[in-house]
Amino acid sequence: MIFCIGVWAIPAQAQLSLQYAQGFSVDYFDAYRVVTVSGNGIQKKFQYILVQRGHESPDGYEGVPRIEIPVRTVITTSTTHLPHIEKLGEVHSLIGIDNIKYVNSEAVNRRFAAGELVEVGRDRSIDLERVLVLQPDLVITDSQAQDNALLALQEAGVPVVVNTAYAESSLLGRVEWIKFVGNFFQKEELASAQFDSIVVRYEARRALVQNLPADKRPTVVVGSLWRGTWFMSGGKTYAAQLLRDAGANYLWADDDSRQSLALDFETVYEKAYDADCWITMRNEWYSRNDVVAEDARYKKFTAFETGSVFNANARLNAHGGNDYWETGLIEPDVVLADIIKILHPDLLLDHQLKYYRKLDP
Repeated sequence: MIFCIGVWAIPAQAQLSLQYAQGFSVDYFDAYRVVTVSGNGIQKKFQYILVQRGHESPDGYEGVPRIEIPVRTVITTSTTHLPHIEKLGEVHSLIGIDNIKYVNSEAVNRRFAAGELVEVGRDRSIDLERVLVLQPDLVITDSQAQDNALLALQEAGVPVVVNTAYAESSLLGRVEWIKFVGNFFQKEELASAQFDSIVVRYEARRALVQNLPADKRPTVVVGSLWRGTWFMSGGKTYAAQLLRDAGANYLWADDDSRQSLALDFETVYEKAYDADCWITMRNEWYSRNDVVAEDARYKKFTAFETGSVFNANARLNAHGGNDYWETGLIEPDVVLADIIKILHPDLLLDHQLKYYRKLDP
């Protein structure tokens, strides 16, 4: 990724720089900036012209969506966007959300209860009429496809931007998209400060296990069967990076894929039957009985037999909304601490698991 900085009528320290994120860039000019979303294997490049309120649009960007900044009202179509908005102190700007049932944020739920924001649906099922009535300054989506609903919004003059933080190959890369969001609120300096503090905490945790010898790194398998297929995180995914940073010997670390691998049970078992630890994410699993009720073959794994099975479902709301995919996205240092606590409990004696839980016997 090439990151360019030109001239912009704001302090130099407010012009963001990127350390981990590879999916967007920002070019600064007089009275406007160009935000580009690309990379990370997404289908196409997206560009947006962010123009200071009261200024004319620049020449030479015909067909590129124009967004006046700072934005005052925003709609999101995924709960994954909420942590950045909340961290930037902009919950008051939120007027629409995809589905409140899956939201864990107390501040967002209070705003909904007060009638200050409404449900609008997600991407392909978005309620066009409701969005048009709200007249937001910005709609944030994670859909790369030019869905009819999103195209209709754009044609009606509603600014729509694509946030592909989910495609980053590290948790810190995903978190750094707070700077992407900060651009639209003209809060680059705050976004950078928030991100820097997260990096400091993350690196402090990572340093605890960085120099562990190979024989002190437990072998780990992740995922589970879903409709007959075991989806295993590829070696270039954020999950693999997280496990490396936590001092694990991830059994698929040498794989070059940035996506999940679709494997059958036999392939996984052959490689991971004696793994020291199994880390998964299934909302409905609370005990090992829940696991074998789905497929008795899971009992064959050593990690199952020894009770070393951990599940990222410790923070579910009443409707099954998993806070791992909300607050967890802005707390990679805590997620990392959880994994270190699971694999190396003596290194973080005072840490209590927040997003993961050990399955009951």
